[in-house]
Amino acid sequence: MRSLVKALVVIIIVAIIAGVVAYYFLFKGVRGVVNVSGIELWVNPSEVTEAATPVEVHIHVNNSFPVGVKIDSGSLKIILSDLTLATVNIPAQEVRPGATTLLVNAILDNTLLDDFWYRHLSSEEKSDMSIEGSIKVSTPMGVLDIPVKYSSIIETRSFPIRQELNREYDAGILGKVIIRKLILELVEITPSETKLKASITIENSLKMIPLYINWIVFNVKTGGGVTLGIGEQEIPKLIAPGEVDTVVFYIVIDNSKIPKLWIEHLRNKEKTTINIEVWLRVKIAEISIEIFREHPLTASTEFETNIFKYKT
Repeated sequence: MRSLVKALVVIIIVAIIAGVVAYYFLFKGVRGVVNVSGIELWVNPSEVTEAATPVEVHIHVNNSFPVGVKIDSGSLKIILSDLTLATVNIPAQEVRPGATTLLVNAILDNTLLDDFWYRHLSSEEKSDMSIEGSIKVSTPMGVLDIPVKYSSIIETRSFPIRQELNREYDAGILGKVIIRKLILELVEITPSETKLKASITIENSLKMIPLYINWIVFNVKTGGGVTLGIGEQEIPKLIAPGEVDTVVFYIVIDNSKIPKLWIEHLRNKEKTTINIEVWLRVKIAEISIEIFREHPLTASTEFETNIFKYKT
């Protein structure tokens, strides 16, 4: 009699377990039993170098089984503008019922950032970022292959730049030179260089004296002092007294400097100011002088993204 009771108890327990498994299989659905509900990338800016960005990947997993399951293996790719910046391997580990956050370390390859810059600006400052892969999980229903797919759009508005200046150079009794505005437009982007067309509006308020413009000098740098480009261009131009004219020249950014910009970018939590400084070499009354060199004409823009969360 006792053997029969024990056998009935075992049968009932097995039936309950089978019923629970059947319920999850039939009504919850395989994909809904264990899933990835979200992914976050966390970074400590002090650890970022020109070569690499160490990232802590937080993978939010929801286990709807009433028992724990085991992650056998898994891998993810972090992709930006079709560039694979990192491959992440997920080690074997146990996952309890309910919500769990898996922590995995990854290293983003910063040597690809100049290529990202090129692709991003070539696509009108819009890029796709995705995290793709799969996780193998051992469950009471067998081994499941859980797909992982996360994507977002990175969109910036760095160019064009339009800056009203109304800066005056006072030549004393000879009168003034007034710089009304500076406009910068992206005209060409290659893997190695970013070329901007600059238009500067100049008013000659000198008294009966023509203004001869010989050279324009430029310096492109971030708010933190990273130099992105520097140079000068000969612009032979004469502006008659009382006239307003526009001088066009070209500014070049060296894309190989983008990894340096990236370090500053993350230390400022993904907001970088880019300043374009300009001054002129001119001739007034047969005297060659540099104007606005000490306090350059400056147009500024912001490069802003929202990729990471920050540990400090």
